[in-house]
Amino acid sequence: MTGHVDRICGILDFRMKAASRSRAGSVSKRFLFAAALYAVIWRWRNRLLADATRRGVTVGPRWLALLACRTMRFLAGLQGVRLVSESGAGLRCDRSRRYMLTWHPHGFVVYCPIFILAEKSIVGEPVGTPWHCTGAPAIFKLPVLGELLTLINGRPVDKQSLESILARGGTIAVQPGGIHEQAATCHDQEQAFFPKNLGFIRMAIRTGTPLLMMYVFGENQLFRRVDGMDWLTKFIYRTTGLTLPIWTGKWGIPQAPFPVKTNVHARWGEPVEVGPAEENPSEERVEEVFQRYLRELRKVFYENCHDCLPPEVAAKGLKIVRMDGKPVPPLDFELLRPADKSAVLSTVRSRM
Repeated sequence: MTGHVDRICGILDFRMKAASRSRAGSVSKRFLFAAALYAVIWRWRNRLLADATRRGVTVGPRWLALLACRTMRFLAGLQGVRLVSESGAGLRCDRSRRYMLTWHPHGFVVYCPIFILAEKSIVGEPVGTPWHCTGAPAIFKLPVLGELLTLINGRPVDKQSLESILARGGTIAVQPGGIHEQAATCHDQEQAFFPKNLGFIRMAIRTGTPLLMMYVFGENQLFRRVDGMDWLTKFIYRTTGLTLPIWTGKWGIPQAPFPVKTNVHARWGEPVEVGPAEENPSEERVEEVFQRYLRELRKVFYENCHDCLPPEVAAKGLKIVRMDGKPVPPLDFELLRPADKSAVLSTVRSRM
């Protein structure tokens, strides 16, 4: 009797192991199929982006891009982030001309340009024609996020992308400070970084395209910087190619994707003329255009900071950082409000 029981148990055990191997094989096949499908989709989206970049065109239907923009703005509103005002001379720019758009500040994650201002690139505000907002190439390699940014007219900020768009008469938007400004973002200090070779100025001169800037007040206040964590930001950049400052968001949660409730104000400056196109502008010409750009940036900031920022942040002024080490010209005294001239000017000078 015992022998029969042992044989029956052995048969059952064999069948159970066979079924287990069958299920494992089925899971493996499904995994391999999913991986192969993802690889095909990945190659297709990369070719699609490369083709769009080469031809300087949009990707996908306009209605889908608008739906994505409005959904993101709705989600931002649920978190208490709203564009409560927008003004400035740039909104009345000559729409028959082409411009190179710029924006400040970069912020922790470029939240506002994506979540509440992206629709402007689709409908062509304020320049009258759709434009492409540019960002670090690494983020376009991320699944879902890369597709979303491509759909809403985002493009990698690399030479091929920019030249392709400009060569076809397109319009681009760049953030001059890039990852260096992002890594240094603080919620209690407004700042603007500028690259060593002032590449955005040179590109504007090469194409004879005026510069039209926007300052997004409130971008830096969406999150709170955690001091002493620069080492982790550098480690993340070395291992992934992504710049990620360490912050806390809503409820004080580290790296939370949910921002603090903030009112956002967008202010547009006057177009900064760069003169006739010149393929290889002299250093003197690049510097002259930059100085006029810097003056317009400071004008936009100091005319609006006290109405659009927390008082303690506005009182610190706008910190200018030139990564080429060249001196920053003194702040024009006339840009300040009479009541703030002595306090703000002393603070700005101490930071130069």
